[in-house]
Formats: sequence, structure tokens, C-alpha cells
Amino acid sequence: MPSDTRRQIKMKVRQPIEHRSTNHLDPVRVYVSNSLLEIEFEHPTKNVTITIINSKTGKTIYHERIISLEKFRQIALFEEDKNTECTLEISSSSWFTTGVFTID
Repeated sequence: MPSDTRRQIKMKVRQPIEHRSTNHLDPVRVYVSNSLLEIEFEHPTKNVTITIINSKTGKTIYHERIISLEKFRQIALFEEDKNTECTLEISSSSWFTTGVFTID
């Protein structure tokens, strides 16, 4: 996959603060390349919910609960219209993250 079309999605992470002096790495990095969403977890994670919502209509276009350990996940959104703005929500029992992206 050409890296020139791959863009990272800025995710806002909410998680409980256990120790203020501890630096927490982002639990997930997300990239979009055309209609392909790539999710990379910092640590293999299970019991994660992924939801993608059409920002304009509020309609859920993708929803999945991952129950096995995962390090990477790819989601193809080829059936969605180009230039659709989407809200991505990813959550586990210890964190919740959201980001907005556009399907190219």
C-alpha cells in the first residue's frame, strides 16, 4: 500500500488517571487510506468495541466487538460514499477514544 495516501487520524483518548506522574501512551493509532481503515493497538487488546458513525446522518455504518486478542484490525469501507465524514469510537473497559475522518 503506498504510504503517500495513508493519513493518521488524531484520536482523543479518555482514560482514568491512576498516577499523575505516569505517562500513558495512546492505546491505539488509527490510519485511513482511501476507504481502508487501519487500527493498531499499542498492546494486544481484547474486549474492544469499534463503532463508525456517519457524522452527517448519525447512522452507524460499522459496529464490532472484538473478543479475542488483537494487535491490528483493518476495516474496509468501500461501500460508503466518497467524502463521507465519519466519527470513529473505540472503547475498552479502561479507555475510550474518538476521532473524525473522511473517506477518500
